Amino acid sequence: MYDHMILTALDYLDQVQRCASMSEEQLQGKTEAGYQLFCAGSFPPIKIRLPDGPENTPSNSETVDDLIRGLDTVLQRMYEWEENLNAINPNYKVRHEGFGWLNAREWFDLVGMHFRHHLRQKVELDLKLEF
Repeated sequence: MYDHMILTALDYLDQVQRCASMSEEQLQGKTEAGYQLFCAGSFPPIKIRLPDGPENTPSNSETVDDLIRGLDTVLQRMYEWEENLNAINPNYKVRHEGFGWLNAREWFDLVGMHFRHHLRQKVELDLKLEF
């Protein structure tokens, strides 16, 4: 789970970088699912099944130290972008397959929403393991 969270966060931050480096505005917006997600400020409390495939299968080969380094990398990149987000044109957007066209701020916010979604799932699993 942590590997998935790290890799997804780094991908979302790469999309922030793509938005920042654009020079052409994109006036298309989010899908209905995207609007609902951002209005709620979180993923719904349901399990979301991704298509089978190597890109959606965590390797589980990382050590605890690897995961800590990965989480540190995510935090460092978020600190670096946090100060610069407001300077990026909100009409510079990159398409998310499920949520539509997102700008740098939205990609950045998606990192936190995704982490909270999985941490909520972790709490549920931990509670089940106690019994």
